[in-house]
Amino acid sequence: MANLNELTVSLLDRLAKECGIKFKKGTKKPEKIATIKNAGIEETYLEQLLNKYLAQKSIPRKTSKDAISELKGRVKLLEEQVRFLMSEISVSKVSLTKKDDRDIITFTTDLADIKKFIKSIISPGESITIDELIELKEIQKIPLIALKHSIYDLIEEGIFNGVPGNSRQKIGGKIGTLIRT
Repeated sequence: MANLNELTVSLLDRLAKECGIKFKKGTKKPEKIATIKNAGIEETYLEQLLNKYLAQKSIPRKTSKDAISELKGRVKLLEEQVRFLMSEISVSKVSLTKKDDRDIITFTTDLADIKKFIKSIISPGESITIDELIELKEIQKIPLIALKHSIYDLIEEGIFNGVPGNSRQKIGGKIGTLIRT
């Protein structure tokens, strides 16, 4: 008798559909196999179907080049983000000051750190509106003037293109979207 256990659940479903068998939703694999075996299907026909679907199972799935290149881009972006976070952990300057009998903790970052962070969150070809950028938790800790100067520097360095976009807030009254080049 044919060994239906070798087929995946989806292939069992296809085999059953070809034989005119319908399963209830949530039917488990052993129940599906038992139903197919008890359906009175001729042994040689069932053997042919099994071989047909086993052949489909053995064909490796092709991954598209686009999917691979997208994954490579995402991995590269993640690597940049990890590098940035590691540099933030080791470079952040924390100072404790007293004001009105209270301790105030301040974090200071320079423009290079802000530029690194912005570059790490946007991969080449992607864009972000100024509204989306400002809503990021990490950016909210940065003074707006420092963010503005960092964005201008990134545009001058050719890393981003600043275009008018669909953003409520704009840098310099005209830059609403940043596009990574």
